[in-house]
Amino acid sequence: EKRPAPSSSLPPLRRRMKARAPPPPNQPSAASGIHSEQKPPAELDAISDQSLVSVKENMINRLVDFTVILPSGVEQKSTVQGSKAVMDLLVDLCSRYHLNPAQHSLELRSWEMQQPLSYKPNTLIGALDVQTVLLKEKIPEEKTKRPPPRVPEKSVRLVVNYLKTQKTVVRVSPEVPLHHIIPAICEKCEVSREHVVLLRDSITGEELELTKSLEELGIKELYAWDRKREPSRNASVINDAIEKEKRGFLGFFKANKRNSKVSVQYCFTF
Repeated sequence: EKRPAPSSSLPPLRRRMKARAPPPPNQPSAASGIHSEQKPPAELDAISDQSLVSVKENMINRLVDFTVILPSGVEQKSTVQGSKAVMDLLVDLCSRYHLNPAQHSLELRSWEMQQPLSYKPNTLIGALDVQTVLLKEKIPEEKTKRPPPRVPEKSVRLVVNYLKTQKTVVRVSPEVPLHHIIPAICEKCEVSREHVVLLRDSITGEELELTKSLEELGIKELYAWDRKREPSRNASVINDAIEKEKRGFLGFFKANKRNSKVSVQYCFTF
């Protein structure tokens, strides 16, 4: 017997959905294992800081053995607490060996480094790899002395005659030998040093000793004879004498003439 077809008015049948498979059990993967072994950077920094602090504390709290070399070269063994500052060590060593801390300094050396260790006065001994301590005496610094005030050099006015009728004045020292003042005379008179001869005067023609000073010679005037531009010394002396004689004769003639005029005027007045 055929069953009647379902009426179209009935709702359509829904297909059953398959249930989802449950997730697999949690298994630790390799990546998660790596991450679990690694620690955050903050924790690593904290651990490294703590280790550094502990290392520093151990270095500071330990006893430091070293050799002290005194200024005399004598070596002594010494042991101090690592928490002692370098400046305190200097004071202790100077007190122990009866030295003045202000006049001494410490030079710290290790076996590994050739150069001295650098430190500050408050650096702790335990923080340095100290093997040898040299107690050195400071070299006193020479104070720069001010030069004494310069005493003004004594000088006089020297009258220099040259070229028969020329005359000039040179300021020179009266205490130095004449050969020291020749350059000043030559520059003033425009005379070459190779051709100048210093004479006492132009009449006698006496040549002055260049090793003596003006004070020793007792003069304040001289004659600079130029051998190149003037004739021989004797001829120059003779010419000067003649000129002076002429000047004297003319002066005498003028004086007589003046006196005669006065006498004539007196006669007329009388």
